[in-house]
Amino acid sequence: MDYTIATPVASRSLSGKLLGLTIIWLLLAMTSIGYTLVLSWKLEGGAAAINDAGSLRMRSYRVALLVSEGSSPASIAREEALFSDTMSRLQRGDPARPLFLPDNHEVREQAARIVDHWQQQILPMMARAQSAQNSSNILPALNMNDFVNHIDLLVRLIEEDNARNTTLLRLFQMALMAMAIIGAFTMMYLMFLLIIRPLNALGEGIVQIRDGELSARVPVVGDDEFAVLSAGFNQMAGRLQELYATMEDKVRDKTRSLDDKNRQLTALYGVTAFLHQSHDLHQMCAGFIERLVQLNRADAASVRLIDSKRGRLEAVAQIGLPDELIHAHDCAHIDSCYCGAAIDQPTAVIRLFRELPQQEQKHCERAGFRGVSIFHIRANQQNVGIFTLYFRDQTALPPQEQFLIETLGNHLGVAIENLRLAARDRQFAVSEERNLMAQGLHDSIAQSLSFLNLQVQMLESELGDHESEQARENLAFIKAGVQECYEDVRELLLNFRTRISKQDFPAAVSTLLQRFEQQSRVLTQYQLHGNGLPLNPEQQLQVIFILQEALSNVRKHAQAQRVDIDISNHDDFVLRISDDGCGFDEALLAARQARHVGLSIMQERAARIHATIRIEAGAGGGTVVTLTLPHSERQAT
Repeated sequence: MDYTIATPVASRSLSGKLLGLTIIWLLLAMTSIGYTLVLSWKLEGGAAAINDAGSLRMRSYRVALLVSEGSSPASIAREEALFSDTMSRLQRGDPARPLFLPDNHEVREQAARIVDHWQQQILPMMARAQSAQNSSNILPALNMNDFVNHIDLLVRLIEEDNARNTTLLRLFQMALMAMAIIGAFTMMYLMFLLIIRPLNALGEGIVQIRDGELSARVPVVGDDEFAVLSAGFNQMAGRLQELYATMEDKVRDKTRSLDDKNRQLTALYGVTAFLHQSHDLHQMCAGFIERLVQLNRADAASVRLIDSKRGRLEAVAQIGLPDELIHAHDCAHIDSCYCGAAIDQPTAVIRLFRELPQQEQKHCERAGFRGVSIFHIRANQQNVGIFTLYFRDQTALPPQEQFLIETLGNHLGVAIENLRLAARDRQFAVSEERNLMAQGLHDSIAQSLSFLNLQVQMLESELGDHESEQARENLAFIKAGVQECYEDVRELLLNFRTRISKQDFPAAVSTLLQRFEQQSRVLTQYQLHGNGLPLNPEQQLQVIFILQEALSNVRKHAQAQRVDIDISNHDDFVLRISDDGCGFDEALLAARQARHVGLSIMQERAARIHATIRIEAGAGGGTVVTLTLPHSERQAT
């Protein structure tokens, strides 16, 4: 369903209509106001013209009076000039005052008659009266009343024109009032018609939608903005009605999807937690496929690891497979079954078996299975093996299930690889410990036994020659050698049983020195100073072994009377072992170092904790062994 809302043409929009009506009303109002202003201006100019025209009567009588009284020619001339100026101003007009005669032909003709009468009759008669000795005989001939009547007629004509203009002004004012009233009612009606009524309709529709009447619609009238809103409202209501009608289905689908995801997460967590527990390979693989069988409702499952050298798939665990399929030799070869062919595929392989004529059936088909799903076991992007789910009906796993099972297969691959790495670490640890045992035996017991063997041969020879004195001396050597060999065995046993914690390190050093004094009757002096970081258990163990080996060398070779052990625990850990024995020849030691197993053991133990060991002659004789563990290898634990 298309819910696109078309935009109306701008000329037919509500804003266009309102703008057009406003412009029309404004033009009418401005025109009426303009006419009113023009009429007011004309009335003002007419009133000024009436005032000046009325002053002409006074000036004409004044001129006649001045002439009759025989006033000075200058006064008479001034009044005549004022009359002429007033008359000229009336005819010319003065927009600044304003002052002008009405634009009326009759008024203009009357003004022209007054000017002509003034210039043709009044002024010549006044000139003759001024030149005559007796002006009383001439003044009656001026006929001022007739002239004043012409002026009165002009004033009356101007007043009539002003009266007409006043009537027009009132008409325009009333028209403005009518326009204001009509415009107000028109705007109210248009506001109701174009805005309020559509808004009311939309409001009623919203109320109906709010009350659950999703079938409510509003009428679409015209093609303005409210028509667009009404159409959009109807489309929205239709969409809501459609969504509400299918809401239960959508909720059911979403619930099913969430249940599937929760099931997948639960399965992923359960299998991952199981794989992180301690199991052997068979238990781990059996528990893994057992959970997959329950998760995917499979009828059987198996796990096989790849032996690429022999080109075989070695079975590790299986559930629900018949005996003939378990012991089928063809299934063990990579190139002879569906499982082997799936190894080189990048993703899982789903096979549904269909009964086709003249088609060779594999063992899984003959066992009654109608479909298999084969998944890879990978670790570090390498194929470790495969696991297969067997179905007695044609079951095709959906893509999300395949992705989940592939992810679980990767976890199984990591767990298998961890088992292999742990086994290799154990083998390496056993081999390393055997090497240390061999080195210790070679450096102590083997040399003592070699010495005893030589003494026994000498004793046998001396007994044959009946040299009893020499035999007794050799017997004493043999006894001392046996005792030394016994002490070496006890020392090795103590080394192998040593377990030290952080708090036991000083006590372990003190116990070791006490035992050394008891065995060798050599005095020891022990000093521990500094407040640096404690050694971790591995570092403590190797330091104790190095100290034991150094004391053993003192007991066997140094012929010392005193041994000083100084431990400085600051930024660097420094163990210094010095004796007052016979010392050693550095050239001879360097030549025999490769055959001196004890020194090699000390070097190896120091290298294991990234420390350095230095053996040098003491300043006053004897030997100094210095072990240094730098601060860069010390961490808070």
